[in-house]
Amino acid sequence: MPTKALLILTLMLSGRAMTIPFIARAGGSAPGDPPAAWLMPLTGDAVIGVGGLFIAWLIWKRKGLFAWSAVVVWNAIGIWDALSAFMLHLTAPWPDFFMIRIFGASMFFAASALHLAALWLASRSDVVRHFFKA
Repeated sequence: MPTKALLILTLMLSGRAMTIPFIARAGGSAPGDPPAAWLMPLTGDAVIGVGGLFIAWLIWKRKGLFAWSAVVVWNAIGIWDALSAFMLHLTAPWPDFFMIRIFGASMFFAASALHLAALWLASRSDVVRHFFKA
């Protein structure tokens, strides 16, 4: 069951790819365009989101050290990316982003918490056995 929860959580976190349409608009002058400083966090979210689909596939289909390590590293990078975006939010806010309008700055901590929960699941003995069973 924890392995299924890890898979579901990973698929949920792949929703971070929703930032893809905003990448080309970074630094634009249209209403609602993200500040130029948001290009890197938007790209990071896109990579984390699209990478989540690969990580979900690894959880579902692959075993071994590479698959388990990829899950751990992807989640650690996801935490770093979300908290880095929070720091940018403090210095170059983008108040027009719909997620910030709905959730405020807590969205950065929510993403970090979900990645942290995934790390916790990945460290459980039954999940580790899933990756390393013969």
